Amino acid sequence: MDTSNKLYWKTATEPADNIEVRLILDNYADNDNLYIGLETPADGNREQWESYTDLTINCNSLPPFHAYVDSRDCNRHAHEFLIRNRIAEPTDLEYNGFRIFRFNPERLKELAPEKFKTISAKLPPQDDIVEYIVYRERRFPIRTVYGNHDTYNVSIKELEDTLIEGAKNLDGTAIELLDNICLFCSEQELRYLTDEELIETIYEQ
Repeated sequence: MDTSNKLYWKTATEPADNIEVRLILDNYADNDNLYIGLETPADGNREQWESYTDLTINCNSLPPFHAYVDSRDCNRHAHEFLIRNRIAEPTDLEYNGFRIFRFNPERLKELAPEKFKTISAKLPPQDDIVEYIVYRERRFPIRTVYGNHDTYNVSIKELEDTLIEGAKNLDGTAIELLDNICLFCSEQELRYLTDEELIETIYEQ
């Protein structure tokens, strides 16, 4: 761990205004989601560090360098801490109240170089899995998911509502798209659920 990059955490429950911390980088064992935590010197001794708080929680599988950030209770300054230190930026998506942040690989590499090597070595290619289709001069996200023997198209509920309206007016394009899209879900689910999770939802319909 590179301790030359000093970080300071604004406490929410302790008398001190700021305490020195360092970043801990890892993966969750069950799905390889990104884990980010903080350590602080034990009894003020910078030769010994102890766990201080977990900044992330593990929910659904996410793309590389994305994580759900826990900003509850003593972590209520977590968002500001990550942004101020150029560690991560918030996305527009959340799950059960937890905001998804996009973490800066270069900053993680700077703060935790050895662990970053381990994590980055096993990352899949970071291809964009979402494409777009145009219907009635509007762009809608669409994704192809892959099963053992078939592929399935998935899009968002907003497109479904628009296509249903078009189908009522006997619009052939709308009818064809409704037949070809197997699942309509939220944009968060479209972007961040795994193929396996989306296919399971398709089968449960």
